[in-house]
Amino acid sequence: MQVEDAGTGPAMMLLHAGVSERHMWDPQWEWLSHHMRVMRWDWRGFGETRHVPGPFSYADDVVRVMDALGVLKTRLMACSFGGSTAIQVALEHPDRIEGLVLVGSGVPGYFPENPPEVEALFSEADAAFEQGDSPRALALMERLWLVGPNRRPEDVDPNYLTRARELLLRADQPQNGAISQDREFVATDRLAEIQVPLLVIVGDHDVPDIISTAHHLAQHCPQAELHVLHDAAHLPNLERPAEFNAILKEWLAKTVH
Repeated sequence: MQVEDAGTGPAMMLLHAGVSERHMWDPQWEWLSHHMRVMRWDWRGFGETRHVPGPFSYADDVVRVMDALGVLKTRLMACSFGGSTAIQVALEHPDRIEGLVLVGSGVPGYFPENPPEVEALFSEADAAFEQGDSPRALALMERLWLVGPNRRPEDVDPNYLTRARELLLRADQPQNGAISQDREFVATDRLAEIQVPLLVIVGDHDVPDIISTAHHLAQHCPQAELHVLHDAAHLPNLERPAEFNAILKEWLAKTVH
């Protein structure tokens, strides 16, 4: 696992989505590193990090990286599956976390329903993966996550889509006997325990259950602030970096002292 570590000052770790890898944070990396200490890496099985056989925990990996770098406390900015992991870390190690930025995040154990037509696309993608039809599976994942189920590819900035597609192709490698233990963790009834400043950002063209989850977080976390980013899907920081960075900058100015 290769960790990038830049800047000085208050710490922030960037946790990538399951349909991407650490470079999804490129639009935030440089300017954040001028104001804080920022760290990022590829999860096991993504980008340049390979799976290791046996049981493991993504949440434990976050704490291990913190310990290895001598980081006592940090903020976590996390997208999608990375957001679920960030919530787990915040609940299991509340003394180590100073704030959360959750982007298109899941919540461990919380599974709101999607409309039937969206669930049909997910089922089709799962079937394509099981049949070994990777091109079809990736095309469906692109439609669901990068474009958004309610948009057409021609409605999306082609430069963003090209970059997001490149990152998608480097995500989710074979597990090779690795077994994540995080699936057993449930946070549904514990969100009120998150007592740190929380910024929730979601694209208005994200998958419907992710949008529902963003509102759920905003309603159940005491210090949550919700922003719905217009004309963006599951990776709003990559698709709408100027708007995303403006929201993040304002929130950091209020919460980092």
